[in-house]
Amino acid sequence: MYRASFFTELLHCTQQKDLRTGKALHAQILKATSSSPTCIYLTNSLVNLYAKCGNLVKARIVFDNITHKDVVSWNCLINAYSQNGPTTSFLVMELFQRMRAENTFPNAHTFAGVFTAASNVLDVFGGRQAHAVAVKTASFYDVFVGSSLLNMYCKVGLVLEARKVFDIMPERNSVSWSTMISGYAMQRMAVDALEILELMRYEEEDENEFALTSVLSALVSPEFVNHGKLIHCLACKIGLLSFVSVENALVTMYGKCGSLDDALKMFEQSGDKDSITWSAMITGYAQSGDSNKALKLFSHMHFSRIKPSEFTFVGVINACSDIGAIMEGKQVHGYSLKMGYESQIYMMTALVDMYAKCGSVVDARKGFDYLREPDFVLWTSMIGGYVQNGKNESALSLYCRMQMEGILPNELTMASVLKACSSLAALEQGRQIHAHIVKHGFSLEIPIGSALSTMYAKCGSLEDVDLVFRRMPTRDVVSWNVMISGLSQNGSGHDALKLFEEMQLENTKPDDVTFVNILSACSHLGLVEQGWVYFKMMFDKFGIVPRLEHYACMVDILGRAGKLNEAKAFIESSTIDHGMCLWRILLSACRNYRNFKLGTYAGEKLMELGSQESSAYVLLSSIYTALGKWEDVERVRKIMKLRGVSKEPGCSWIDLKNMTHVFVVGDQMHPQIGEIRGELRMLTKQMEDEGYQPTFELTSVSL
Repeated sequence: MYRASFFTELLHCTQQKDLRTGKALHAQILKATSSSPTCIYLTNSLVNLYAKCGNLVKARIVFDNITHKDVVSWNCLINAYSQNGPTTSFLVMELFQRMRAENTFPNAHTFAGVFTAASNVLDVFGGRQAHAVAVKTASFYDVFVGSSLLNMYCKVGLVLEARKVFDIMPERNSVSWSTMISGYAMQRMAVDALEILELMRYEEEDENEFALTSVLSALVSPEFVNHGKLIHCLACKIGLLSFVSVENALVTMYGKCGSLDDALKMFEQSGDKDSITWSAMITGYAQSGDSNKALKLFSHMHFSRIKPSEFTFVGVINACSDIGAIMEGKQVHGYSLKMGYESQIYMMTALVDMYAKCGSVVDARKGFDYLREPDFVLWTSMIGGYVQNGKNESALSLYCRMQMEGILPNELTMASVLKACSSLAALEQGRQIHAHIVKHGFSLEIPIGSALSTMYAKCGSLEDVDLVFRRMPTRDVVSWNVMISGLSQNGSGHDALKLFEEMQLENTKPDDVTFVNILSACSHLGLVEQGWVYFKMMFDKFGIVPRLEHYACMVDILGRAGKLNEAKAFIESSTIDHGMCLWRILLSACRNYRNFKLGTYAGEKLMELGSQESSAYVLLSSIYTALGKWEDVERVRKIMKLRGVSKEPGCSWIDLKNMTHVFVVGDQMHPQIGEIRGELRMLTKQMEDEGYQPTFELTSVSL
């Protein structure tokens, strides 16, 4: 009788999670059974009590002291570990192996716990082993086991394996259907998720809120908005709009599909808005480019006294990033600190990205250094931030540190580092990064392939850029533009024009950047008539309206060919607002062809328009100097001084023996400046001895 009494009381303590009373009861059981073995039902109940109350250490001690364990003993501990999350789930596979070694036959409850644990720690190998045992013992056909197995395969991303399991399940419940839909949704396989929902309705299975929210989460692009509307109608028809999770999923779906009006209607109709509802609408605005509306809605949320979640903050910070609102970003940062979210990795990643995009690299680095163990996403954000702000040396340095700390990069990391090498024209470093790309097994898909092509093109290595371009599995318009630009800028204009023809044969539609590169090639080759053909082709064939860059290329084509009056007429007849850009190009061409009359006309136009670029004043001054008009030279000097225009010092650099040597006009800081100046004096004397006469312009630098 005492055992039955103990069992009933243990069951009550477990249900109430009354650990204190349970421990007292445990002591009584030990005292009452000191002279005889404890009943297996009582020991199993004790394991279950400690497990359900969260004391897994005590549960394990009681379990280990059971002499003759049955399947319930094992199940109690296996399920306790699996339900506790990834921290203890890795112990489940060890227990399962021990259980089999001790010849205890697993049942459906065992496999449900094992598959849950495998999904928690993404243990594909262990999960597949348990799958084989489940089939062998016929436990696989239990609906709960099948659903757990489905969940495991979906969690690790093996949706094809999950679908095979789903198709042969003799019985499915609402969890099975929802899990399969969710698996497809996690992989953004919207068509397959919709197919499962349709099959679910065909088999007259009752739709539930989990199935609908799962399929809605798969609809993330505009082409699926009509499917989303049909599911919205279905939710109305079967009365599932009363669930706030369904309302939230609809707001999110409309936002991600770009239908903000529908998202806003759903948001306003929602009667029980929680932080997820607000976050969904704020994120929808931010992702659609309506960042100001996102910030305004966040302010409304704050005054409505709705506590924001970390996801809300991420959406708002991204909105600040897109419009460069650093002051608002700092306020949101302070608010997030107050709410205790500063240690969240995705929060810090968003903050680093925001500060970097707003130009505050120092603050971005502080956020990066705050986390002791940042993940690869945060490293990528910081490296990308350096590149965006022209801190290319810092980007390469941080990438080297990332390698030394053993953190594996992703495609975006490599693309950012390659962009840094491009900006520095650092060919050797770029080749080393190329080697890392091969080492890490990245393919030449568009993000990396395009960045690698750009790097080789900027460094003038045409053989390498052609090799990368030809090996890319898919090429978009950006890839073609990089190749055409590289050929055009490195003296292979005819090859650039041939590649443009090949681009059209492969049915890749050119964009405005393509035509800038093509017109630039025509300019370098002196192909005036061909340039006009391409300029007119833009709108007539492809519907691309010429922009300032295209007009500038046409003026350059005419200017390089010496057709200066034609260039002047083209500028004056252009309908685009070109400011001073076109006159500046014409002025440079006039200087080259010594057409001083037209040059002074273009130069005076620039003075009249209030140019702030020193080159315009320098060119005009040199023309007046050549004409001997010293009063005009002095006038140009005074205007330049009055407007506060100064000539920026020239800067160049060269890589020698793994060192970058930077030279700036007037800088005396180089350690070998004495030897360099001596060589320059020797070269200058040699030039003068051979009759070279230097041209002195408005500003000069003495050696």
